[in-house]
Amino acid sequence: MVQRIFIIVLASIMFVACTGLETDKISDEVRYKPNVSLPLGYMTLNYDSPVDLPVDLPDPIESEPISWVEQDTVTFDVEASFVEREYIISMLLQFDITNRYPAELDIEMFFVDDNGTNIYLTETPIKVEPAEIDGSGTVTREMHSNPYPVQIPLTDEQIDLLMQSRDFVIRGSVNDLVITSEIFDNFDTYDMFTAVGVQAQIDISINDK
Repeated sequence: MVQRIFIIVLASIMFVACTGLETDKISDEVRYKPNVSLPLGYMTLNYDSPVDLPVDLPDPIESEPISWVEQDTVTFDVEASFVEREYIISMLLQFDITNRYPAELDIEMFFVDDNGTNIYLTETPIKVEPAEIDGSGTVTREMHSNPYPVQIPLTDEQIDLLMQSRDFVIRGSVNDLVITSEIFDNFDTYDMFTAVGVQAQIDISINDK
């Protein structure tokens, strides 16, 4: 933290020197109030064939829809990447979700606190419409969450918990996919991608006392 403050002060001194400002007319308080962004992680879902899915396939394969759930855990340290909690004014999470499966997606986000408790950031799962395909099973239009990207402001309590957490979990489910012969032949071209980032507004004030 000391090094970060030193860099801010040094930049301010260089600015004064280059512009020729009268230093006696400058406030003795240096304020640094940026918006900063940090990627937390992502999850990609893709299979070469339906036979590789973590679920039993119906027989015959087109007789009923199938659903399955995927989960990935991202390890991170927000405080080490940003700044101490006391300097954070506000924070929000941003999710970029792309669906290239011809089935609806449900996406949930939560982090795990020091006690192992899941702290959900999505009150209800984020739903993404099925990708559109043509008669041959080829994706003609990928789908995104609405709105895209999804932004969730965090409360002060959630920020406190997130700063203490090291595990962030992305859980996605593919719902009611009927595997026709066309979908079977194109299965390796279908995928889901979810990226998670955090944005924070910080305010560092350095007073010359």
